[in-house]
Amino acid sequence: MRTITINEPELNFVELIPLALSEETNELRLRAVRNVKHEAVAARLDLLAAEGGSSWATDPENANFVQWTIRTSAERREAAYEFSQTARRYEERNERRLNIAEHIGKLIWLSILDRKFDGVQTEIGILQQVRGDAKSHAVSGARDMDTLRKVWATYRGVVHLGMALDVCEEHPMPQANLLHVAEQYRQELSQNCPKGTSKPYVSSEEQISFVYLSSLKGPRFRDRGLPYDVV
Repeated sequence: MRTITINEPELNFVELIPLALSEETNELRLRAVRNVKHEAVAARLDLLAAEGGSSWATDPENANFVQWTIRTSAERREAAYEFSQTARRYEERNERRLNIAEHIGKLIWLSILDRKFDGVQTEIGILQQVRGDAKSHAVSGARDMDTLRKVWATYRGVVHLGMALDVCEEHPMPQANLLHVAEQYRQELSQNCPKGTSKPYVSSEEQISFVYLSSLKGPRFRDRGLPYDVV
């Protein structure tokens, strides 16, 4: 399992993380999430410039921070370009695929909640249920079993965050609590098995866990909550 920490400034960009998770491998996802973190830093720098003009940059107390911003400026430019490519792939094809996988995850969670523990690929299992729903509502991209198997195999390790974001839309909550809900979903999927099996719905080795970590515990710019060692 991979663990990604999210601090206060990054929580403001948490809705961009699903775009990062729509990449097709965990290695690409981790790089895309890192690019989101760069976006959070860039936004904070813009805010500081707007609030304080150039005075903060000439303050001797901020010398180390200013040097850090100069040293990492090329990384932020590269990250912005890379994330624009991630967003393009998301809009063209990956958003629908990730949404389908998240719907599969929700049905699995409901099956766990109801103590049914339906299988995923059985004749009357979760994928068949999704396929039936897609046919009934003329939803493209979810009516072919091979496609559904591929989508679930690709995204099953990251669906928990999107599931939590959907809950947050229906029941507004603090953003830090959102990560707690996502972690609950992740644990449910990795600790429960379809009926009659001993293999969990999603292996923990495939998953990415998102954990809240306050930036106030580490280096920050004059108590504004901007860590400069997160990227």
